[in-house]
Amino acid sequence: MMQLKYVEVDNRNLDLAVRVQNTIFPLENGRQNYIEGITKDPYRKEMVNYIVYVKENPIGVIGLYSYNEYPFDAWLSWFGVLQEYRKKGYGSAMFDFFEKLALEKGYTSIRVYTDDAFDKAILLYEKKKMIKEFYNNELESEEINKGTIVYSKSLTKEKTNKWNNRFLGLTMQNEKEK
Repeated sequence: MMQLKYVEVDNRNLDLAVRVQNTIFPLENGRQNYIEGITKDPYRKEMVNYIVYVKENPIGVIGLYSYNEYPFDAWLSWFGVLQEYRKKGYGSAMFDFFEKLALEKGYTSIRVYTDDAFDKAILLYEKKKMIKEFYNNELESEEINKGTIVYSKSLTKEKTNKWNNRFLGLTMQNEKEK
């Protein structure tokens, strides 16, 4: 049995979380993007992020957030595993943690958006029985509409409700990352 430890990101471990995240997702202005991405904003009902450890070694990051407008949907955020820990089952175990956390917090659906560049993540979402749909919203940029995929899964016995292209504001998020 895999022993992973999840430590919530706060001011004491923020620098470590940033280093891990920036190693997994090397972005220009990576520190600023990650901090802005995990900071509560007025559109979010909840935001919680974790550094994931095996023994004392940080191996990845994962988060959960929800939008005020869609209070029953938990979204997966900043989910990644350091290269040297991939293909060992950690990503699957971390996803299971996210799903369990969402259920414990009373969410009825889990969702994640991605693009086809993250093919390994897509394989995981499909293995976890998430429903795939291509995102296209008239308020988003052509770039966002061209490549964004939303995955959804019900946490209840009810059939999974598709996202149906409801607005996510991804163009604004993308602009902040540039």
